[in-house]
Amino acid sequence: MRATGRSGWVPNISTAECDGRALGTVVGCALQAVQVRNCIVVALLAVACGGRTSLESDRSQPPVSASGGTSSVLSWDEIAWDEPFDEAVAYLWTGSVTNTWAVISDSDGSFRRDHWDGSHFTRTTADDDPSGRFEAGQIWAAANGHAFGGATKNLQRWFGQGWAEWRTIAGCIAVGGSAENDLWCATELELWRFDGTRWTSQIMPGIRGIYARTLNDVWIWGARGASHFDGARWSVELMDPVRCVSVSAATDVWAVQDGNLFHSTGPGTVWTRQNPTGARIASVWSESATNTWIVAAGAAMRWNGSSWVEMPLPLQDERLLISGSSEDIWIAGTLELVHGRPTRR
Repeated sequence: MRATGRSGWVPNISTAECDGRALGTVVGCALQAVQVRNCIVVALLAVACGGRTSLESDRSQPPVSASGGTSSVLSWDEIAWDEPFDEAVAYLWTGSVTNTWAVISDSDGSFRRDHWDGSHFTRTTADDDPSGRFEAGQIWAAANGHAFGGATKNLQRWFGQGWAEWRTIAGCIAVGGSAENDLWCATELELWRFDGTRWTSQIMPGIRGIYARTLNDVWIWGARGASHFDGARWSVELMDPVRCVSVSAATDVWAVQDGNLFHSTGPGTVWTRQNPTGARIASVWSESATNTWIVAAGAAMRWNGSSWVEMPLPLQDERLLISGSSEDIWIAGTLELVHGRPTRR
């Protein structure tokens, strides 16, 4: 797939014919194309944060200094933004600057899964379906690049080629993990865990997002609030529906609930409520205690450790999803996706 500026993504797939857009599927929205995309993105916001065919692009290369080399200090005070993609992103996950997955809704009612390796997007396909069309589902990837995707029938795995059905486990709404031998999967009613050898489950309905920082630091959230697992037991940390949770450290936890932002210094501590945007906050992503981002309908703001600062974006769209790493950031609206990097000084 090849980037063509604001006009969208052009496919470059030998195994299937594509219609010039990147990924997509609609669940029960019988609307026109733009309306369908809006419906999907809003619906899938409840699924997760953003907390982790190629698109040929040189747009993500780091800035070069006047001396010809790249400096070593990254500053998040100013972001070098790439040209936005005209795509309706339903889900974002970033593990590193070379490992981002985007699930994108297409106008025909399907979803596609595109992988960013730091300079190119690759449109992936399934072993049993070369069309590259998928259901709506979350994706999580291990450090070695192996990825796991949610689907209604079976959890799916991607080891660098095509997506394959993992028939040992039922389909998942939410997927997360800290390693391939510590994988979590939530269905409508159950939470499953894989230890590298076998799956175990417990009844825990309503989960829409999972973040496993380590074996003993796992967060889940959804219709019944947010809960934490310390390796031995679960504790309820927030009551009522939670849209999103982002964790940069055991003592730096952020959540979005009912359009507001909540922060705590870890399980069992007091949550503080705030809303610097003045609008309904859609998502939060925290890279560190001095670098936390929130997006709302008309703004993106960053916490620098002492104050909230509004960040200018090249995105003329609602801001709905956010994801990133220590070296880059992704923000998606209803119809646009933009990628940026902190400047080097």
